[in-house]
Amino acid sequence: MNEHLLFFLFWVLNSLVFRLADLLFSGSIVLGTWRLTPVEASIYAAFWLTFFVWTMWDYMLLRKVVLEPLFLRIFFFFVINSLGIWLVSRYANYTGLGIGSFWWAFALGAVTVIVQTIAWKLGGKKFKG
Repeated sequence: MNEHLLFFLFWVLNSLVFRLADLLFSGSIVLGTWRLTPVEASIYAAFWLTFFVWTMWDYMLLRKVVLEPLFLRIFFFFVINSLGIWLVSRYANYTGLGIGSFWWAFALGAVTVIVQTIAWKLGGKKFKG
């Protein structure tokens, strides 16, 4: 699968995760601002999360860091996704994603790692660099 298409797939899946989390846990995860609807906010926030995750992964490849056991690779992506969600939510006025606490960043990070791993496998990529 083309790298650009895979990036777009991750972006769409992250948008869906954010939107579903907003619908299910509306007291702790909020999407939207006075200028962004919840759907627009999920798309915009997911773009920045996807961009952050892919940038960190490219940086790790550039530094030739080998995350050899699958558990280590999944843990890396869990940390990067959680950090990315926390960073995106810190700029809630601009991105439209607000979370109640950093624990929600961990929870969403775990869900996005699961979804991204499935997409990576279905995209025909080995979960490596």
